[in-house]
Parts: sequence; structure tokens; C-alpha cells
Amino acid sequence: MLDEILDHLTKVKKSGNRYMACCPVHNDRSPSMSLTEKDGKVLINCFGCGANGLEVMKALGLPISMLFSGEFTPTKMSKRLESDLRSDALVLAFYEASVNKNEKLTYNDYKRVKLARERIKILGDQYAGESL
Repeated sequence: MLDEILDHLTKVKKSGNRYMACCPVHNDRSPSMSLTEKDGKVLINCFGCGANGLEVMKALGLPISMLFSGEFTPTKMSKRLESDLRSDALVLAFYEASVNKNEKLTYNDYKRVKLARERIKILGDQYAGESL
């Protein structure tokens, strides 16, 4: 399972019992994403953008089932993901308001807006039937 996913990542390095790689969710340039296999599951966490396995698999265009040795059936959205989507929606709302007022934004503001758009696209597609 894990080996198949690692083949799709860049700058993969083994670090103890886990691997580090560049995160495809936020177009990482240096490895900030941790991957490990435990109890028939591939656990993924990006320390840069907070992406999880679902987000990473979507960004790679791979089936979520590759994260599990058994059959995977999505459940409802976790509280953390719901909170992240709400935060991202607020970021985009503030961005739109700033643009309409011709306010200048910092480089970090633009990076955060880009991340919000990417996450909303990935998670919004994954949980399209749920309301926030």
C-alpha cells in the first residue's frame, strides 16, 4: 500500500519507521509530509498545510482505498475538516471583500487564499452531500 503511494511523491526520504515527502496539496518544495503504515492503514499528515490522507490522495488523483488494506467506505466529515472548511470559506470571504475595497494584501495573504481554494476544492468534492 504505502510503496504504491510513495511512487507518486517527490523527494521521498525514510526517517525511522516513517517516510517524509513533498506534499502535493500545497506544491511543497521540501519534504514536510509524513507517511507511515500501521495496522493496515497508511497514515498521512502534512506539517506544512495540515493536509491529511484524503486530501493527499485527491491531489494525487489516487483512490482513497489505497490508504486501507480492507474496503473503505467514507463516513461523515470530521469536526476538524468541517472547521477547516469553515475557516477556508471565511478566508475567501475576507479576500473578496479586500479585493472589492482595493486593499493591498501581503504575500502570505495570497498564499493562504491559494491554500483555502485548494482545500475547498478537494474537501468540497469529497463531501459534496454534506452541509456545513
